[in-house]
Amino acid sequence: MSSISVRFQITKLGDDSELFEYTSGRWIFNEQLRLAERRLVFDVKELKRVVADRVGMNVKSFCKLAEGGFNRVFEITMADNTQILARLPYPSTQPKGFAVASEVATLKLLRHYGLPVPRVLGYSTDSSNPVGSEYILMEKVPGRSLGDRWFDLTEKERLKVTMGVVEMEAKLFSIDIPAYGSIYHGYDLPPETARVSIPSLRDCDVCVGPNVEQRWWHEERSLLDIDRGPYLQPIDVLRGLALKELAWLQEYGKPRLPFERAYREELNFQKSSPVEHATNIQKYLGLVQHLVPKEKAFLRPTLRHPDLQPQNIFVSDTLDIVGVIDWQHCSVLPLFLAYGIPKYFQNHGDEQSLIFVAPKLPGNLEDMDEEDRAAEMEQYRRRHLHFFYLGFTSKYNKPHWDALQQGTGVLKRKLFSHAGNPWEGNNVFLKADFVIVQKFWKQLVEESNEADNPCPITYTNSDVEKITRIIRDWELTDTGLEYSRRRIGITVDGWTSNEEYDGAIIRAREAKQEVLDSLDDEFDKEMTARHWPLDDHDEKE
Repeated sequence: MSSISVRFQITKLGDDSELFEYTSGRWIFNEQLRLAERRLVFDVKELKRVVADRVGMNVKSFCKLAEGGFNRVFEITMADNTQILARLPYPSTQPKGFAVASEVATLKLLRHYGLPVPRVLGYSTDSSNPVGSEYILMEKVPGRSLGDRWFDLTEKERLKVTMGVVEMEAKLFSIDIPAYGSIYHGYDLPPETARVSIPSLRDCDVCVGPNVEQRWWHEERSLLDIDRGPYLQPIDVLRGLALKELAWLQEYGKPRLPFERAYREELNFQKSSPVEHATNIQKYLGLVQHLVPKEKAFLRPTLRHPDLQPQNIFVSDTLDIVGVIDWQHCSVLPLFLAYGIPKYFQNHGDEQSLIFVAPKLPGNLEDMDEEDRAAEMEQYRRRHLHFFYLGFTSKYNKPHWDALQQGTGVLKRKLFSHAGNPWEGNNVFLKADFVIVQKFWKQLVEESNEADNPCPITYTNSDVEKITRIIRDWELTDTGLEYSRRRIGITVDGWTSNEEYDGAIIRAREAKQEVLDSLDDEFDKEMTARHWPLDDHDEKE
């Protein structure tokens, strides 16, 4: 599943039908699927009436402001020029009711602890209301999106923003939460739903309830009668997500090709077995007790922003953080699973960044051609951001810094995700994690409170070599795909701007033809054309 990527478009529209459709970009493949997911029909007049009643004055103007993977946002200007935002989830957004309820309560919790988040003015968790959609009405946060300014900032200005992000995270990490799951108002949960009250907000009936992350509810998973939390013990968190996926595999799993079409060649274009993945999940469940750290500080329930990137951070003219938006699908996890450098601030896969070395520009920068110089400058900026995020974290957010020093922390998070994320035909990632478990079993045991039992994973050298080769080849495939996407001008799901769409289509066709022309074997040509990742295709084949 791709992460939320919000695209902004301020448009005044006369025809209400355009308010219901996605208009902020195009997709070069499977466009009709993406548009259908984002089509949202509702009663515009009724929404305006609800806002007017809530604020106590007439609506002056109404326009579409932004639309992303899960929601559409409308900007409503009142008679006194006050601006209100209405955020409506698409019909495809899961979980119904719970996602809106949890975000509203999460914002309540965060405001209570002084974090700069929007104030909620009203909401509905029931799409059968007169508006015809769930919604959240909230104040528009002040300032300007950091995403609009990020590439114009000086090095010193970026450091100030990075420090502000870390200080904001330190406040998050300090919030006392008594259980693992997601945040709700108790009155928004069905009476039979389990919950654990948050003592500091008992007067507001704020509690921890079922986990609202998408991976718990994706497709038919929303129909499963399973325990989604809240959990009081970290081992139940480790088990719960995997048991959810095991239940789905047993009820709905069918042999399928890997969702990532470029991975299929390494598997000889054969379908993967859900039974094999279920067996691997059972192996994971047999070792989870060794994944719980003995250091109690790493068990602390921790709430984090699910997509902390510049577009969701608003800053003042002096670059103080004055607003953080898009808290949908937040969850509370044990610190040893919740920790990590936010994706945008992480320089993934870079040796210097991994060993926490201060970045330096090469001495021969002036002798490079323009393209090489630009590449070095971009690498320097990424290393710089990564380094100072860690530096500020070590100073201002020690619990996070300590968690980042865990020897097997990354392995534990990978196991948790690969055993519990929605299965899309990939049986190799979890097996690759098991290879690492086998290699570092002694260290895993030392970091837990469990006895030093023999490793339950026993792969032969031949197994290890095969799995390692596939992963290495897929890493090369990923590098090639990323290069192709940059060249074509698309995101992972094929999105591009309206202005770039025609050119992207042409460049994608050229890229496909270049690859086909480079192949001599007719079978290779046939399979490459059949499984080409940038053409329309059945996403469940």
